[in-house]
Amino acid sequence: MAKKRRYQKRVSITPAYSYPYKRSGRISKAFAWMLLILTACFLIYAGTKKLAAAAASSDALVIKDIEITGNKNLSKAEIRELLIFTTGDSIVKADLRGAETIIKDLKPELKNISVKRGWQKITVKLYERTPEAFVLNGRELYGIDFEDKPFPLRGFMNSMQVPEIVYKTQNERTELLKFVKDFKPVCKDFIGNIAQIKYGAAGAIVLTMRDGALVFWGDPRAEHLARKFDKFGKIYIDAKSKHKQIEYIDMTFYGSGRAVVKPRDSKEGSKG
Repeated sequence: MAKKRRYQKRVSITPAYSYPYKRSGRISKAFAWMLLILTACFLIYAGTKKLAAAAASSDALVIKDIEITGNKNLSKAEIRELLIFTTGDSIVKADLRGAETIIKDLKPELKNISVKRGWQKITVKLYERTPEAFVLNGRELYGIDFEDKPFPLRGFMNSMQVPEIVYKTQNERTELLKFVKDFKPVCKDFIGNIAQIKYGAAGAIVLTMRDGALVFWGDPRAEHLARKFDKFGKIYIDAKSKHKQIEYIDMTFYGSGRAVVKPRDSKEGSKG
């Protein structure tokens, strides 16, 4: 009779000391991957840096032309001298913002400037200021625009038919400039007949015409300008047709319906 075999269930017992080795293996793999990633990143960075350096020195990425546009009174040569880059320099490394700042600081005649990068070319666009009036800066006559920014007169600016603002304080200059800004759209081309604008002794505005006649304008408020100038224009044309020279036209009491014209060849003025 055959003997029955006894099957004994075998239990595999892993020694306690095997776990640290497996954990250590996982850490080593993670460290290896991290090292590999860091190495790859470094190589990419180094390669990109070399490519950028090569691109910057490439003949295709140099400045071959600098175009200056928008200048009417400033010369292109004086603008070129102020640029912090030149032809042959890297177009990638050219500091456009820095160039704008420097030129704005040194050329108050410019209202704005735009420097843009193109293919092998940099374009400099100038926006020059236009005098709306003249002011004295020390002993020199300067232009001033409605931003209240005085600037040296250049080119044709000296011959422009705009009034000179005569003032004692900065506040007076600002107020008179505002009057010019409000008055110009109302009087249009007539502004060219005015040589000076200032405050009189009583604080009213006084206009000096180019023929020497005075106009005591009085109230400078913008809401009265259109109607008042309409009346003044008729009085002025009539006075010029009747008299060779006019000493003054007084519009101070226009609000009460009265204006006075005094010719230079008479002692008494005529009422309008």
